[in-house]
Amino acid sequence: MLGPKIREIREQLGLSQKQLAGEDMTRSYISLIEKGRAVPSQRMLKIIAKRLNTPMEYFSGESTGVDTDIGVAVLDKAKAYHKENNDRACIRMAHNVLTLTKDALDQTDAYLLIMRSYNRMGEHREAMDKGEAAAFTVTRTGDRERIVQYYLEMGRSAFHAELFHAARKYYEQAYTYSSRLKHLQDEHIRALTYLGTTHLRLGNVDQGLDFYHKAEKEARMTGQQELYGEITLGLGKAYYMSEQDGHLSLSYEWTKTSADSYKRAKSESYVLALHNLAVIQLYMGQKKEALPLLAECAEIYDKRNLPHKKASILEEISKIYLEEREPLQAEAAIKEALQLLDQRDEGILRAKLYRLLGVVFHEKDNPDEGYYFLRMSHDLLKRIYADREANISHQLLLLSKQNGKMEYNDYKTLIK
Repeated sequence: MLGPKIREIREQLGLSQKQLAGEDMTRSYISLIEKGRAVPSQRMLKIIAKRLNTPMEYFSGESTGVDTDIGVAVLDKAKAYHKENNDRACIRMAHNVLTLTKDALDQTDAYLLIMRSYNRMGEHREAMDKGEAAAFTVTRTGDRERIVQYYLEMGRSAFHAELFHAARKYYEQAYTYSSRLKHLQDEHIRALTYLGTTHLRLGNVDQGLDFYHKAEKEARMTGQQELYGEITLGLGKAYYMSEQDGHLSLSYEWTKTSADSYKRAKSESYVLALHNLAVIQLYMGQKKEALPLLAECAEIYDKRNLPHKKASILEEISKIYLEEREPLQAEAAIKEALQLLDQRDEGILRAKLYRLLGVVFHEKDNPDEGYYFLRMSHDLLKRIYADREANISHQLLLLSKQNGKMEYNDYKTLIK
């Protein structure tokens, strides 16, 4: 029956009859439909289906000429394409699955392939769009493993699209659905880890530390060196961002642990731990030890075509130039980094580079230009809800308005 189906999904989504009705219908009309005393027109049913994020066919009962055997065969082909890293072919084949079968599990697998392929290609907004269309199908399977995978993939899409509040929401769902299920332990640990990373991006350092420690406790006994390396790398970052006494040494120790774990796993992510070690060493005044590491990381990033990571190296180099009172060289490094971000952008890093340019122009006795770049930094960080970093840029903006010249030392007092 149409009415009970509408009521069931509406209640699952937590919508009231008034919310479902919107401006197109009345609450009483929705009530009549759900009681079976009224039948909506095709136009109204389409509106209802859209608001319930549910395919029209679910309500109308129309058949699409399902051929399950063909659907399974096409799904297997899509999986093969994904394994071969042929993402465009995988997406095309997975879309065919959606038209060939109404089996919710097969459709869910097809949607997951589509999302993973778009994410792997860096098309994260597209992955999110496809994922949102899949929400009804995935959740109605009741298959917790697939549901967890779905929320992890949605979190990945949102995180890389720099929609950090949305990412946190999706990772929280993955955490909830994977709780207390032994066969989903790895997914549970990953959800904790990604929640830690997302909280750091939002500037919630204490919450990030809490999630990382929970993940580390659970991962310690699994023996998975790469996963443990990822978690301990996050702990190193979190302690580096913390302003409490003694946390810098903890940051260094956890980052060394991460490097050791990645090395044992023979993981390509080893370079990330080396990069973070170099950043910590620079902050500790160990420039002689840090510079060779930065050079090694930059070479690896070039070979792997990771321009955004190379840009992060240049950010550190520009700080060294500013420390040595060489603003022109700092400016050149920053502009080179910004050019690299034109190939693969990262909003937070771009904003931090704008902030450094603001400092450079103050060092060059051009406070108006300095203020302009500090304002750009602040506005971008606010737009992507990176509140901790936005607050730093705001404090520098206030300093730049005061009489006298703002210097690199003023910047150093506010940021690591």
